[in-house]
Formats: sequence, C-alpha cells, structure tokens
Amino acid sequence: MEKNNLNQPIILKEGEYTEKEIINLKDKYQPKIVDIYLQQLKEFFEIKNPQLVAKGEFSKEFLKFEKEKTQKDQELSGDWIYYSWSNILLHALGEVENDLLRTNRNKNIITVQEQEKLANFTIAIAGLSVGGNIATTLAYNGFSKNIKLADFDRLETSNLNRVKGKLSDVGELKFNIISRQLYEVDPYIRIVNFEKGLNKENVEDFFIKNPKTNLIFEIIDDLELKILIRKEAKKYRIPVVMLTSIGDTILIDLERYDQDSETKIFSGIVEEKVIEDLLKGKIPKEEVNKYVVQIVGIENIPPRVMDSMKQIGKTLVGRPQLMSTVTIASGIASFIARKIALGDVVLSGRTRVVFDDFIRTEK
Repeated sequence: MEKNNLNQPIILKEGEYTEKEIINLKDKYQPKIVDIYLQQLKEFFEIKNPQLVAKGEFSKEFLKFEKEKTQKDQELSGDWIYYSWSNILLHALGEVENDLLRTNRNKNIITVQEQEKLANFTIAIAGLSVGGNIATTLAYNGFSKNIKLADFDRLETSNLNRVKGKLSDVGELKFNIISRQLYEVDPYIRIVNFEKGLNKENVEDFFIKNPKTNLIFEIIDDLELKILIRKEAKKYRIPVVMLTSIGDTILIDLERYDQDSETKIFSGIVEEKVIEDLLKGKIPKEEVNKYVVQIVGIENIPPRVMDSMKQIGKTLVGRPQLMSTVTIASGIASFIARKIALGDVVLSGRTRVVFDDFIRTEK
C-alpha cells in the first residue's frame, strides 16, 4: 500500500493487496464506492480489438475476455483508489491500462512513442492560478508522470474568474486544489510539493530535486523570484516559458537556455545591470512596478486593461484576467511543452496572440 497524505490517494494495486485490506478500508472510512472496473475493462478490450466492433463480434468475444480477467474474484481484480478529500473509493483498472485508455484518443496526433516521451518529461510550474489550468491541461494530454507545483497562496472567491475551483474550495491552498484535480485525472501521477512557494533557499531544488526538471512554466507576480528562476534556468540549461494573459491577448515568452546558454534573461528587455540591482535590493519598491510594465511592454496592454490597472488600489484590488484567455493560454502551453519534449525547433523570443486578429467582428 502506498503512503498517502492530504492530497495523495491511497492506492491498493492489483496483486499487492488482500480482500481483508479492502474490507478494512471500507470499514475505516465508510466511503462512497464508485466501481468503473467492468466499464473500463470493456473499453480496454475495445481499443485493443477495434476490428471486432466493425465485424459485430465484439459482445461475444468480450464476454470471454471478461470471464478470463475476473475468474478468480472481481473484487481482487484491478486497483482500489481511495480519495480522502471526497471520501470516494474507486475500483478501476491499473496504471498501465488507465494510461492507455486516457491517451487512446490522442493517437495518432500523438503517437505511442511520443506519448511515452511526454509521460517521462518532467515539468515544473511556478504559480497555480493560470499555472493550475496549465497543469490540468497537461495531465489531460498525457503529460507528465512527474510534475512539480509551487504556490503558497490560498484560493479567494475573486480567483474563480480564472482558477478551476469550487466555492467550497475558497480558503484552501491552491496547491491542494490543483494536486487533487491532477490525482482525479491520474491517481498515479507523482507530484513534487512546493506548497510553501519558492524562495532563495529552495528555488534550486525546483530544478534539480529528483527528478530533474525538463521545462519550467513561470507564471508568478514576484519580479525578484522571476529573475531567480531564470538565473537557475540559465545555470542548469532548462527552458522557461511565460504566458501572460492580458485581456483578450496572450504574450508567449520563451527563453531557451537549453539551446543557448547566452540567452538573456527576459530576452534582454531589461538591462542586466537593472536585473542585478533588483536582486540586490538597490531599486526602491515604488520603482519595481516600472520594470514589470517594461517586461510586458506598455504597447501590449489593451486600453481597457490599462484603465483597470490604473484603478488598482483605488477601486480595484488586483489586475483583471479572463478565464477564456487563461484557457486558451493553457492549450498553447501544452502545445509548446509537447514541441519542446519531442525535440522540435521552438525558438526563444516573444509571440503576441491578439484574439481580435483572428475573429472578424463589427461594432
């Protein structure tokens, strides 16, 4: 039995548990039992034998397969997965079969060999508002069996304009919310926990803590931490991707430190001397926001967003974002990750995606 914590399910794996362990689990937690084992077994047989469906011989052959798989004891077949936060005990197929089922409709947009590469490509995400959507989108695409998540913040009701959470999640750590969502998609995923966020002391672990990171998504507000992440990325030659949602616009910034160690932090938008001064605390706090705007580029900020930014601290408490934009950014993030993981040429630099450029509208 695997050790569990607040966010990690208990998993009884086929061949490694006894009937008594299942009974004990049921008696201890009195869970709601959800049994999808036979449904998944049918799906599994179908994807392995699509020709039988076409010939109309599926039902007859499946009954033979089902009898063979469950002849000992159906309750001792498959895995039992207990989710403590929902008090659900799930009876399902094992990890290998589940992975095959979840990724079957990816073929051959993503081949079997490519899917394996994606599963073994370790991704780290700093910031779980927009980053949480990226994490779940990656999981639905078959990424990654190892993922690192960093965020110390708790969900507020106003975050629900861009975070896939529930009203009942308000006050919960974003890390807990997102990690639970990931386990509910793939209970076998391995999540490296940075629920207290990143800082000078642990930022290096975000890159090298087993397993070593292959790609970073950086989506945080702290400018000093943004710089520290890039310095470590440069040191360990790991690519960094930043997606900035600005109204109905997405800025995609890629820094391919893995391809070229001379790649400049923020692609050279901010002078190196300013970057060093920011890290040393030589720049007054009231001036820091000037460099945040410089990184984004004032020319990239739509008028309505700019008007809202001017109201922060007056009539607004934070910058505006839209779930529609964040959702599209998450899809783009998964596309970029797939390209990098599979060794396609993805260059450093900035791409600006403005929705109005693609959709014909009239006022």
